Amino acid sequence: MTLVLLWARDASTRETFTTALQELGGELVSVDSLSAALAVLDKKSVSAVILEPDLEAVRRVQGDFPLVPVLAVGQTQTSTEAIALVQAGAFDFLPAPFQPEELRNLVKEALAHGEDEEVFEAGLEESSLVEGGELIGQSRAMGKVYRDVAKMAVTPVTVLVRGETGTGKELVARALWKFGHRAHHSLVVVNCAAIPENLLESELFGYEKGAFTGATVARKGKFEQAQGGTLFLDEIGDMSSPLQAKMLRVLQEKQIERVGGRGEIAVDVRIIAATHQPLEKMVEEGAFREDLFYRLQASSLILPPLRDRFGDVELLTKHFLAQLGKELGIEGKISREALSHLARQPWPGNVRQLQNVLRRALLKRRALVIGVDDVREFLTVEKPTSEVTLHQLAEQALVSAEQDGEGKAFREVMKQAEQVVLRAALERSGGNQSKAARWLGITRLTLREKLK
Repeated sequence: MTLVLLWARDASTRETFTTALQELGGELVSVDSLSAALAVLDKKSVSAVILEPDLEAVRRVQGDFPLVPVLAVGQTQTSTEAIALVQAGAFDFLPAPFQPEELRNLVKEALAHGEDEEVFEAGLEESSLVEGGELIGQSRAMGKVYRDVAKMAVTPVTVLVRGETGTGKELVARALWKFGHRAHHSLVVVNCAAIPENLLESELFGYEKGAFTGATVARKGKFEQAQGGTLFLDEIGDMSSPLQAKMLRVLQEKQIERVGGRGEIAVDVRIIAATHQPLEKMVEEGAFREDLFYRLQASSLILPPLRDRFGDVELLTKHFLAQLGKELGIEGKISREALSHLARQPWPGNVRQLQNVLRRALLKRRALVIGVDDVREFLTVEKPTSEVTLHQLAEQALVSAEQDGEGKAFREVMKQAEQVVLRAALERSGGNQSKAARWLGITRLTLREKLK
């Protein structure tokens, strides 16, 4: 007979577990302390243990009974705690609130795991739970992210983090680093979209003295700087084809060659890459190498957009208001109506957009409470007056010229149209002037002059 051990300090929590699992059949044993749970494990053959999120309890059970799958179920205070539970040996983590069916399915998976399966042991030390850069969220979608981070962090494989702009891909990369075996070495971050294409190669691989004009001394690149540690390549989808080929070679051979160099340099670096771009489509269009894509895609982690993280907006809002309050020296308060309004938004800019809206609203209200009108003001995207059809622009300019008796219509229309295309290019490139200039077919210098 299957025996499932349920442990929680609170009676209502134990009752919730019991009610959810009654349909499974078998014997359910409910206890209210860790010592009682360990006593049951000593005396009976237990098929699975379900307990509230408690890092020490997971470690004790897994240490003494490593073949018994442990499920941590409930709310955690931080993503660090959620990730640590899995790395300490929990078979899985299910954040609350949850549906009974979710818990039943999870228990079925654990029971099917069997005693002969390999037990996941990470050996996470307390010292690796560093502060800063915390992932925030208690939604089911983020619970999956925490589980994926915990399991991928302790492997040496290259990881591709995918997600929309503003979802927190760099935070995931930092979590993979700090919970991994290379946390005692450095994490080096490179934003491929922020560095001009002609400089990115030397930035990554370094260069020898005399490699180009201005190279008066040899310089190590980011790969050598990250030796023994982790290199995070943000927005790898913006990397040029020649650099993609070099990146594939690094992944295969674990060697680099400096710009202007003649010898190979061995590198021991774990690579974490990220992108918001549709790499599959880019492969079809020939903009991204297929072999590099499949090499990266082999181990990928998808970060959910904020609109799919039900319940996290309120948690994130409270976190950001506390954070911004300390940063700006302003007490951060928000009305219930404003909080409810934020929770209903689609958030195309995701977590970053939420943070920016709160920052602007907090600076406006200062020590007062942020109201619903304040957040509406900064959520509303006003269309520039130039964003009308070219035909309308021409009509307006011609009417004005006819009234003034001066032929300036062509110059006016071209000026307005230029503003629209420049704005669109900069918005699409995330403010990267080199990329915007390349798309527009002009030099970066020309773009800068036009912006002035």
